[in-house]
Amino acid sequence: MAEPAPDDDLIRIPDGAFRREPAILPRMLDALFPRREAAKAIGDDVASNAIKILMNSFYGVLGTSACRFYNPALANSITGAGREILLWSKRWFESAGFNVLYGDTDSLFVQSHGGDPKETRDRGRGLARSLNGDLSTYVGERWKVPSRLELKFEKMYLRLFLPHARNSTRGASKRYVGLRQGDDASSVEFIGMEVVRRDWTALAKQVQRELYSRLFTDQAVDVYLSEVVRRVRNGELDDTLVYRKNLRKHAEQYTATSPPHVVAARKSVQPPGRLVSYVVTTAGPEPMDNVQHPIDREHYVWKQVKPVAEPVLETLGLDFEQVIGDSRQIDLYSLFGRV
Repeated sequence: MAEPAPDDDLIRIPDGAFRREPAILPRMLDALFPRREAAKAIGDDVASNAIKILMNSFYGVLGTSACRFYNPALANSITGAGREILLWSKRWFESAGFNVLYGDTDSLFVQSHGGDPKETRDRGRGLARSLNGDLSTYVGERWKVPSRLELKFEKMYLRLFLPHARNSTRGASKRYVGLRQGDDASSVEFIGMEVVRRDWTALAKQVQRELYSRLFTDQAVDVYLSEVVRRVRNGELDDTLVYRKNLRKHAEQYTATSPPHVVAARKSVQPPGRLVSYVVTTAGPEPMDNVQHPIDREHYVWKQVKPVAEPVLETLGLDFEQVIGDSRQIDLYSLFGRV
């Protein structure tokens, strides 16, 4: 067994250590880094983003068992180093008098001190420059290596909504909605919410977009929501009730469980493709090419409208059943749920 390397030969981080000697993957990254900088310098966003994705994939191969470079210890060490840098950045902002609202693997959301939006954006860019300078010093002193990290001021939200994780009091990871300040106008941006996921209906997406638009512009949501539910129950929005979800394998190969889209695929009168389009009826999921029963519109009220509405309603101190004028709080949906 080889003797352990002296501490001077190791870059120690919370979840492990790296040798300082040259290695294959770092050399490849060293070659890609200046190429990305050159692409950014000439404004070639496509090339810059492609090289960024390629560089990020180096971490992915370390955590993928099918790859010849698979090494979970290395992957964990990288995430540990990233976490330490993120926490250091959080402390940096807090020491500068700012409140950090949220953070994930590669970003921090910092509450500004208000003021004119343009001045706030300029202040954000200035803070990023100061942070990078101090971070470079910190990395050099702590690990005796040059810093390749560059934190940027990416965007500014005039208003930000950070929902709780479902059935939890902690914040949801990588899920938020913000009223983003652009160069000429503001727009509502959804990250990780139902509106950007294909397995939710057009109804849920439309309701979510409108509710947050109203929330951010201080418009009433209760009258709108009550009207939506009325229209759903009257069959006026049936064209927005279609679910679309991919089959991961042939429908007959699902043996342990039968998700709704699989149930629908098995009822199709046409050869099922990869994407299954279906509605939920009083007899369960049925494919669009073979709908034999009435649409179960109550399913959509409670399983599509209510989930996207509740975070907004809770923020405003409102109750879904009261808003839609429905006092039937103990029914089959609250007792047993639907498909």
